[in-house]
Amino acid sequence: MRKNYMKIFTRETCERMKGMDVMERRQKLAGVLTAFFQGKLPVMSPAIEIAKEMGIDQELAQKVLSILAQKGMTGPDDAPDVMNRNQPVTAGVFYTAVGDPMAPFGFEELFDLVDMRGSGQTSFDILDVTNAITFAEVKSGEKMKVYGISTAKSSIEKMIIAAAIGILDDWINYAMYWNLNQAAVEARSKYYDKMATDHYALLAAISSDQNESFSTSDVKTMNNACSKIFTDLAGKGYVLTGNEQFVLRANPALKERIEYAFTTNFNSPNGGKEQIVFNVTRAYTTKLANTSYYVGLPGRKAKRGIWSDLTAETDRDILLRGTDVAYCGEYNAGIGEEDQFRRCALS
Repeated sequence: MRKNYMKIFTRETCERMKGMDVMERRQKLAGVLTAFFQGKLPVMSPAIEIAKEMGIDQELAQKVLSILAQKGMTGPDDAPDVMNRNQPVTAGVFYTAVGDPMAPFGFEELFDLVDMRGSGQTSFDILDVTNAITFAEVKSGEKMKVYGISTAKSSIEKMIIAAAIGILDDWINYAMYWNLNQAAVEARSKYYDKMATDHYALLAAISSDQNESFSTSDVKTMNNACSKIFTDLAGKGYVLTGNEQFVLRANPALKERIEYAFTTNFNSPNGGKEQIVFNVTRAYTTKLANTSYYVGLPGRKAKRGIWSDLTAETDRDILLRGTDVAYCGEYNAGIGEEDQFRRCALS
């Protein structure tokens, strides 16, 4: 079976860039890499890609598809392409095969997103829930009570994450497109790996006050953790229905143990007639130690912000005989209320 892989640059790409002057080449490199980093690469239609792989004239294949589209045989030809809008820098410079999916780190589910892109601010605040609003009956003619809002808050400042890669002239002049692809994919994957590490570090850093002792079984421990979260947050003014969805995060080394806990139920034939009675989803990450696992209520006062997406800039390095590509992004996160999470013991 042929393995799917990412084609950002191709032999044809290198041939086109080889004929560009230095400034144009730098612009194209920056445009292509930025589009790739942000997941905005235009994807060639499967028919054109198959034609390319089989050596069939692509221009002819495109004309055939256009005629078929006009006759309504391939669907509406004006269907919106939400992935490929406003990409003039990258158009015609490369084509892609199957796009590589972003690694499922799973930290995004733990935090509500605060979109700071274009906000003009370098931080956002997580407000305390003290002096929460409560409703009371107001009789006709009475003035309703105005509840104060606490000024206590946690400020989350943007964090700039940056690195650089070198693109040698020989990679382009001699069509070493595999090196270009490898450098681009590695740059993006390491950036998002760093982002996952930083977010999970916040979860791992919750205080020992959030430790949940082991209680005869993992099932009971998880149930106790969820109950404790409900009790603690209800006392702090959180609006809770009792039907909230919890999340569990653990190291893959604990997967067999945790999956077993999720399979047991009150009707189990082999003893252990117990089950997780709360709505809990789980995922696994290598970013957490295998000495415990975490159960929590996501979102609310656990927030992450993005100030700018991963972008690329280029500069000529005459000593290297190549182009330096600097890439950076801006993000940060915070947990404003530790009681949303519990660290569960294994024994």
